[in-house]
Amino acid sequence: MRIGINARPLVADRTGIGNYVHGLVRLLPQVAPEHDYFLYSNRETFVEWEGADVRSRIDRWFRAIPGSVWFFGRGREFARLDRLDVLWSTAPVLPMGVPAGILKVITVYDLVWLLYPETMAPYTLFAQRVFAKKAIQNADKIITISRSTGDDLIRILGVPADKIHLVYPGISENYRPRDRVQAAEYISRKYNVPLRYLAVVGTVEPRKNLALLVEVLRILKCSGALDCPLVVAGAKGWRNTPLFQQIESAGLTEREIRFLGYLPDEDLPFFYAGARLFLFPSLYEGFGFPPLEAMASGTPVIASNGRCMPEVLGEAAILLDPRDAVAFATWTARLLSDENLCRSLGEAGIEQARKFRWGSSVKRLLEGFRREAESHGRIALKI
Repeated sequence: MRIGINARPLVADRTGIGNYVHGLVRLLPQVAPEHDYFLYSNRETFVEWEGADVRSRIDRWFRAIPGSVWFFGRGREFARLDRLDVLWSTAPVLPMGVPAGILKVITVYDLVWLLYPETMAPYTLFAQRVFAKKAIQNADKIITISRSTGDDLIRILGVPADKIHLVYPGISENYRPRDRVQAAEYISRKYNVPLRYLAVVGTVEPRKNLALLVEVLRILKCSGALDCPLVVAGAKGWRNTPLFQQIESAGLTEREIRFLGYLPDEDLPFFYAGARLFLFPSLYEGFGFPPLEAMASGTPVIASNGRCMPEVLGEAAILLDPRDAVAFATWTARLLSDENLCRSLGEAGIEQARKFRWGSSVKRLLEGFRREAESHGRIALKI
């Protein structure tokens, strides 16, 4: 079959969604080489292929247009040109006027635009409200990355359960246990941070709830239990001025909190593995790559207990109310002083992370395509 893919998330400096799409797309030709694959984007994409025969169409004339708007307006032309059997939009947006007979598949990562709209940048919120609901209604199949997101689609938007197909992400083999001292030394040399540090990964924006961690640091500093800084790896998002004002008001300096900005893929595994603890108090996630990547690296994790976190992290992490700074501070102090508990959590985290493999995820994705193709009388995909 001929499968077209919205490859817009595969541009440089990928984060969660881009990593999910990359993990699936790069293995599709390897798992199912009998099909024809077409990648569509209005900017250059970056995928590590392994001898794959994939056609990539870069619509450079429209590179200045935001991804959702571009795909909505131009996706139909590519689908028609390449005579697709399946059009997979890796974002919750479908082109207008997709030719009849083409299976329309979208991926929905979360419903933050409905549940926590105040945590989104204005343009992103506007784009989601304009495109997502209509795409959810018109899609033949919806891929979700957690059962939690599927349940929200059913409960909030009334989506039929048989329209939803769960495809968990996988975790890259680059995230694995390493010598913690050597990993910390590498990060310390390259980024000038202490050898002993707490870690958090995520865009600096309200939804990631870094304000809670600032309060945690203040509590630990006042009680004399803070002997290492929190190091934040992630690009600056929107509305972060109040966060930096809070840091100043709390009397925290670079001795207590450091911002590294976006870390390249080659450094993240060492950043996770070198950390004493990984903290993740996010208010809402569709899946949550960072805590699972930290667990795969053998680092103990304290995370929020909201939405998908219990589903993804199981019993291998300390899960707490993302609004309870005292609980986060208490558990952080306990783990910093209890090597045995850290070791136990680290081992449990490694086992939990092993449940998520990209090979299995790709097969699940193709299974979703196959079922929908069969229900529409199309030729079945061989898996």
